[in-house]
Amino acid sequence: MAEKEGLISRIDGSIMFSITTEASAAVITLDPWDKLLIIASAGLFLLFVLVCIMCVLSPFCWLYHYCPFQTHAPVKGHDPAQGYGSTSTGSQSPPSECMPLSPRMRVGSVKESSEFSDSSGPSMIEMKRAQWKDGLMQKRSLSVPNVDSMDHRVTLLKGSLDFTMKYDKNERKLIVNILKVTEMILSDTAAVISPYVRVRFYRVPYQFFSLSKDHVINNLHIEIRTKMKKHNDNPTFNELFVIPIDKDDLKLYTVKIQLCDLDKYSRHIVLGEATFTLKKLNLAENEEAECSESLQPPIDEDIGDVSIGLNYLPTAEKLYLTIVKIRGLRPMNKQDNTTDAYARVALMFDGRHLKKSKTIIKKGDLNPEFDETFAFDVPSQKLGSVYFRVSLLHAGKTKEEHRLLGRVYIGPNLDAESHAHWMEMIQLPRKQVTAWHKIQG
Repeated sequence: MAEKEGLISRIDGSIMFSITTEASAAVITLDPWDKLLIIASAGLFLLFVLVCIMCVLSPFCWLYHYCPFQTHAPVKGHDPAQGYGSTSTGSQSPPSECMPLSPRMRVGSVKESSEFSDSSGPSMIEMKRAQWKDGLMQKRSLSVPNVDSMDHRVTLLKGSLDFTMKYDKNERKLIVNILKVTEMILSDTAAVISPYVRVRFYRVPYQFFSLSKDHVINNLHIEIRTKMKKHNDNPTFNELFVIPIDKDDLKLYTVKIQLCDLDKYSRHIVLGEATFTLKKLNLAENEEAECSESLQPPIDEDIGDVSIGLNYLPTAEKLYLTIVKIRGLRPMNKQDNTTDAYARVALMFDGRHLKKSKTIIKKGDLNPEFDETFAFDVPSQKLGSVYFRVSLLHAGKTKEEHRLLGRVYIGPNLDAESHAHWMEMIQLPRKQVTAWHKIQG
């Protein structure tokens, strides 16, 4: 028969058609590896589909927000906070980190989104100065101490500081030797202090004449400090410092010597101070001036104020601190009389920082506004033990040029203002209580 003829055959009552052609169809053969690749591709595709479905149904996945079949109502009790120690940020984000207070309790802080777990968003209440006294009388059945158990600072009743100063005209350097503190009497005879000496040099610009005889202490130029003498009521330092100063500029400097203490809350407390001008010492060439200055009660410097907001969520056990804004900073950039300020926030417990974070740097602004929130996981039973240390700094061009402007401490066991602010926060849960605090040098 011909090559393209069809054959019909009957086999057991069935008909089978067979068509033969000269160009028969090609047969594709697969080796085991090709078959395995096809199976794996199909499995990955099914896994991808399953992951997409789970993400769309789960409120913790970014695909959930793009699902057209969900209403996205906030789920009560779910706070989209990151795990302990994470540092992701958001636009008005709260940071959060953690350190254990006990094997079963964790206190920490994490930067997280501005969604609050047990409130639609905190309303803001600004606390006025007149409310400090009212805040002291508020009580709550938490582990927050009463007013009578607040910390009272030790004050210096009497004391003198011995030191020497000498100017080397060849090296153009001022040599300062801090010797010792004598005749020191404290308000609490049983108090244990860890003193150190801080010396600040304030420089004033050249003036043709001046009608004021007051010491100028608004332009800090140089600061030195001795080592700390732990648990010592009559410390001897004998520490030498060399400061480069031109001879013609000696008359422009006002010196403030402060006896300081690091208390149990890691606060730098000024016990007493003495202020004088270098012109008063009449430093002669290569002659050493021996001095003994009587220490007087410290006078607070006007460094500025910071507005801080506190908010506690009892259900989620989250403590929020907001750096709202700062006003009245001193200029640190001499070229344009501005300051590049930023803040460091530390959650403290028993004198130790558990974790800390910081704001962004606001360049060239003496009254910067931050509105940055930091969130900390704090159990309610630990609200009476933790406190905040907020450090305000100036950012220099290098890390070594960063300068501390001052600090603010807020907690239940500290001064009256911070105690009142803390109690107001506890009395008004889920609301941000904002108050102004004076920056301490």
